[in-house]
Amino acid sequence: MNAPSTIPGLFNPVDDAQAVFRAVLEALSRPGIPVPLTALPSPLPVTGFSQGMLALALTLCDNDTKLWLDAAADTPEARHHLRFHCASPFVENPSEASFAFIAQAENMPRLDAFNQGRADFPDRSATLIIDTNFCKCKCHKNIQELTGPGVKGSNCGKWQSFHSPGMPARFWEDWERNHASYPLGVDVVFVETGTDSSGAPQARLLALPRTARVREAACT
Repeated sequence: MNAPSTIPGLFNPVDDAQAVFRAVLEALSRPGIPVPLTALPSPLPVTGFSQGMLALALTLCDNDTKLWLDAAADTPEARHHLRFHCASPFVENPSEASFAFIAQAENMPRLDAFNQGRADFPDRSATLIIDTNFCKCKCHKNIQELTGPGVKGSNCGKWQSFHSPGMPARFWEDWERNHASYPLGVDVVFVETGTDSSGAPQARLLALPRTARVREAACT
C-alpha cells in the first residue's frame, strides 16, 4: 500500500492561521452565533475530515496537543497530514486528548469520556471540534436555546436560539451535566462545511463554551 501523499496546509500559513484563530475566539465569545470561517486549506483526498475541521486543526494543534479522531475522521490521509503539518501525537483514549475531532456526531462518545480538566488546571480539559450542520433560526419543531456569558441580554434572562439537527439527544443531556461541572468540563466548537452558490467551499463555526447553559425548546 502506498503511503499517503503530502499536500499543502493553509495557503498563507501566517495570515490564514490568524484569521482562523480570530474566528474561533469570536465564536467562543459569542456562544450560539454562527461565525464565518474565511480561510480554508486544501481538502484532503479522502472525505471524512472536512476542510472546516482541517482549518481548525492546522491552526490550533502542535506537538504539545494530543489528538483523538473518531472513526469517520481517522483516515491514513488525515493522520499523515496532521503529523506532517502539526507534529501532533495521536491518542486512542478520548480522555487523554487536548482536541477531539468528530466527523459523525451521532456516534460520538459521551461527553464525560473526554478530558474534563483538573480542579487546579481546569483549562487543560478537551476541546471538541464537531462536524455538523446548524442554523440560527426558529423555523424548526425543536430548537436549542442558550444563555450565559457572551449572550446578549443574558443578565436580563435572555436566551439565544439555534438549531443543530445533527446532534443526538443524549448530547444535550450530557451538556447539562457538563455545564453544571464548571469550571471543569469540555468546550465544543461546531463546524459546518459546505459550498456557496458558485460551488466554492465555505465553512462557519458555532461555539458552546462550558459556561453556556443550554435547554431544548419548542419553536414558537
